[in-house]
Amino acid sequence: MQERRLEPLEHLNETPGISRAELAYERLETLLAHMELRPGAFLTMAELQTRTGLGRMPVLEATRRLSDDTLLEVRAGRGIRVLPIDLGRERRLLRVRHDLERFAIEQACERASTLERSQMRQLAAALADLVKDDAPLCDDRVRRFNDIDRRLDRLVLKAASEPFIERTLRPLHTLFRRLGYLFLMHFGDEPLIRTNIRLHQEMLECVIDGRVQAADEALARLMAFAGEMLEPIEKHLDPALLDAAITPLTSE
Repeated sequence: MQERRLEPLEHLNETPGISRAELAYERLETLLAHMELRPGAFLTMAELQTRTGLGRMPVLEATRRLSDDTLLEVRAGRGIRVLPIDLGRERRLLRVRHDLERFAIEQACERASTLERSQMRQLAAALADLVKDDAPLCDDRVRRFNDIDRRLDRLVLKAASEPFIERTLRPLHTLFRRLGYLFLMHFGDEPLIRTNIRLHQEMLECVIDGRVQAADEALARLMAFAGEMLEPIEKHLDPALLDAAITPLTSE
């Protein structure tokens, strides 16, 4: 996969007005979600600084947070390891995510401010724009969806206004955003990608309207879709894509 580097202090999809440490976290999270930091790979601090375009201290702080999130692992003398994708673990965590997500969605339905609902409408419109025509949903559009999805997740958590749930769900969102990107890039045909986008749009519109039961039902459909991603990845994907330490099987 072609390496992408983010230019220093310039990125259209980032949150404005945040600290450099938070900016480093967002940039590393984006690289993880789009498989540009390969699962199982070892990296140096200098490499992460180059990839993010930021200095040592903000990248170090972001690395510590991502280590707490179980996305990175700091190994003395060996560098920083991107933790491999463990499908068994992610299958278990999906159940945890569903329960926590349900709480966050219900709270957001009831507590979202007028401004937050206005922002949600903007994101719902952006999701609708992705599938409003018959143009192929290429890699750039899937990346755009991931960027919108990240904003959607953050906004729902902000509206729910429960810091414990936010700290727990945020790394889970990144884990499954990465898994979703992997699935869509290798197994996602046009109808499947459009279904995924519409499921997110449907759930968001329920939250905007404050329809708690409908939002719970939309969330259940979305979690079922996430669960269905696991089997084809487990059965048909090269394991080397899940862990860079595995030697790829090549034909002679």
